[in-house]
Amino acid sequence: MANSGDYLVEFRTKGSPQRLRDAVKKAPGLFLLNASFRRALRSQHRLRNGLTFMVVVITGTEEITQAHRKAAELALSGGIEFWPHPRRESRAYIHVLDPPSRKKIRTPAPVVEWQGQHDFVLVLARNRSNVPDDLKIIADDVVDLAGPTTRHIKAVRRLLGREPVDDVTAAAIASLNFSALVSAVCRPRVSLEIVQRLAAASRPVAIDPVPRLEDLPGYGSAREWALTFVEDVDRCKRGEMDWSHMDRGVLLYGPPGTGKTLLAQAIARSAGLPLIVASVSGWQSYGHLGNLLEAMRRTFEMAQAQQPAIVFLDEIDAIGDRTRFADNHANYSRQVVNYLLESIDGAGGRQQVIVIGATNYPEAIDAALLRSGRLERHIPIMLPDKDERFEILRFHLCLKEGLEELREIAADLEGWTGADLEMLTREATRIGRRQNRPAELDDVAKSLPPVQELSEESARRIAVHEAGHVVVAHVLSPRSRISVSMRRQFRWIGSESRQRGGTAKYEAPDDDRAVDTRQHLESFICRALAGAAAEEHFLGCRSNGFSGSKGSDLDEATVVATQMVVSYGMSKSLAFLTESRHVTAESTRRLPNSLREEVDRILEEQYSRALSIVAEHAISLDRLATALLEKGTLTADDVDDLIAGHQIAGRNASVVDVLAGDFGRCRGDRIPKG
Repeated sequence: MANSGDYLVEFRTKGSPQRLRDAVKKAPGLFLLNASFRRALRSQHRLRNGLTFMVVVITGTEEITQAHRKAAELALSGGIEFWPHPRRESRAYIHVLDPPSRKKIRTPAPVVEWQGQHDFVLVLARNRSNVPDDLKIIADDVVDLAGPTTRHIKAVRRLLGREPVDDVTAAAIASLNFSALVSAVCRPRVSLEIVQRLAAASRPVAIDPVPRLEDLPGYGSAREWALTFVEDVDRCKRGEMDWSHMDRGVLLYGPPGTGKTLLAQAIARSAGLPLIVASVSGWQSYGHLGNLLEAMRRTFEMAQAQQPAIVFLDEIDAIGDRTRFADNHANYSRQVVNYLLESIDGAGGRQQVIVIGATNYPEAIDAALLRSGRLERHIPIMLPDKDERFEILRFHLCLKEGLEELREIAADLEGWTGADLEMLTREATRIGRRQNRPAELDDVAKSLPPVQELSEESARRIAVHEAGHVVVAHVLSPRSRISVSMRRQFRWIGSESRQRGGTAKYEAPDDDRAVDTRQHLESFICRALAGAAAEEHFLGCRSNGFSGSKGSDLDEATVVATQMVVSYGMSKSLAFLTESRHVTAESTRRLPNSLREEVDRILEEQYSRALSIVAEHAISLDRLATALLEKGTLTADDVDDLIAGHQIAGRNASVVDVLAGDFGRCRGDRIPKG
């Protein structure tokens, strides 16, 4: 058969280089395939030393031709670099795996038979899923067939007597699929423009293309930037704008599931640019440090070859931060970061290559990656608001009726990510599909997780907590505009709810300070801890509602207190120990005891301060908590009216009387309604 079966090769371990030179003139494509096999097998220690071995080579093609077999045979018989010491005549066995058939039961590969009769076994497979499990276990290695390098492209053109090409054009040729690559390398003259047109023509059409940016719902300010970016790309293509005026790099950051990868794909589609996707884990999968760096280089070479293009680096925080490398692998990690910096700088030509990085943890990225000229623009992608949630649901469901009801459902899904909403629409679509019809509004309602109602006790605690934030914030910054809201019903996703019980929002005056002082930072900490202080004062104890997760009240207060001690010189010591952006609640745990004690002291002082303010303004807090329980939402005007009303009506009232009366009874019991 043309595409399957076995191929027996007899050869001496020391081949003739003339054989390869003759081969390139007769069949340039065969030479390039041979070069790819030699690159893939170069790391095989047993092969290089003439020892018995079995290697599976993944070609990454839809079919394996006679040229692949012949190239593999040439790589074995003609690669004198593999066996520096001549030895006896050997026999190699080249086997091509058939793709799995739905009609046939997949049988184990005859591994024992191959190894028993032959010294060297080379198995060719189209992809890794075609390789049986027993073969993966018994083989010495499973390697990918790497493409030819720019040096190979230039060598072939030189041996054929063709006009030489520069590095960028050679890299562009190397990035083509094999048939287009051979056509380009054999042309008497070839330009970068011709190669780019070949790449566009041979690029497969996506069966399920990502949406265009113009059709993509949500994303807020990130979408506005992206639309402007696409317009600028069009201007550059028309010659109305120079590429040097484009953003060099962008960092998209935000919680998991907010659609950072989808946004990058939509940008590439609307801009008409190729998208080269890579990640540190993907580069790492190629093997040791040398393989990782080579994979990284190929990523940027591919982008340079197709420029204008976009390189999307997913989970870029995995690259690490050189200031935090302190273990046995520090030198390894430092080289990876340095090589990425060099690649992004684009000394080889990155004028029309835009790098987009995505991360959930921007604070874990090396500062050098985030400076101007690299990932210089930092764009947050936050959880969608109620209007964006509605647009996301409507986009995936394609509903034309019941839109107002759908809007009500979207408003009730606070805290849901774009991925959560898409999962909801998939379930609704599945319900409709079972009945041979499109999804309907009722299907969405059936797909929703059940509603969980807060108990009266929990609702009272949340109201007191949020009222504590408001009162302390108003006392510390009287000119601020403060609104507050709370929810009594939740929809649980999996084992937890991602919705907050309550939220207080602060709008500082326009003429507020431009620089944080110790007083401002202490006030921030006091305000953050005020909710827990209100719970303890009025309900007898505080709950875990102010702690336990990243972004919680206690987490934010701890981070700011630590920054004061180790970054801002606002403690007993003026020493600068670390950049403020690197400070996390986790890093506080690793501080020396003396510094941890200073952080604890700042937190305790501001918590005591919050307790004192809460006690002094108990009546205002009571009025706010009661109103919040009744209405669910208080605007900034509502808050101002309630606090001002208390100040007028109760100016002569004794706080001691209040504490001895109703509020004394509500400790651990309830909030008075009057």
